Amino acid sequence: MKKLLLTVTGSVTVLILFVSLFSLNQTNQTLENKLSKTENDLKTMEKLIKQDTQFNDTVANQKKLTVIEEGLRTYLDYDNDTYLTRFEHLQNKATRETIQYLKELSSEEPPLLDIKNQLQELTIYLHPTDELTYLVQLTTEYSLDYEVVSTLPQLYQVTLIETNGEYKINQLINLGLTATN
Repeated sequence: MKKLLLTVTGSVTVLILFVSLFSLNQTNQTLENKLSKTENDLKTMEKLIKQDTQFNDTVANQKKLTVIEEGLRTYLDYDNDTYLTRFEHLQNKATRETIQYLKELSSEEPPLLDIKNQLQELTIYLHPTDELTYLVQLTTEYSLDYEVVSTLPQLYQVTLIETNGEYKINQLINLGLTATN
């Protein structure tokens, strides 16, 4: 009887152990599946965050490049009629100090002869360490009395300032003429 009782007790214990192991194995498998799904979700979120960051960087860079190009076109594309008004059109593209500096470089009266300055080519180079400073290589064509008198390749350093997510030209330095072929 003792043997039978020990055998039954042992069998029940072994049976309980097997059921417990099976249950633990199922629980472990469920937890591993959940962990795997969570890790996949995390990887997906990280990819989305990286894409969002790249998109935001691209949008910000496009805004900067647009401000530079539009600002230089506004400043450098002029004729007798727009000689003075171009500075008013720079209001959204450059800081007040920069506009004042550019005005000081120009005559306060439009020229007496018919003139036209037109931006022909423009290439913007990113600064390797300063995300708000750019080098701009451009070519302008200057006409006097409707005849082209010069085509000038020039190099500018443009520094932007950011205010509330908007960019403006904060500094515009003409670094001089560039060599041509």
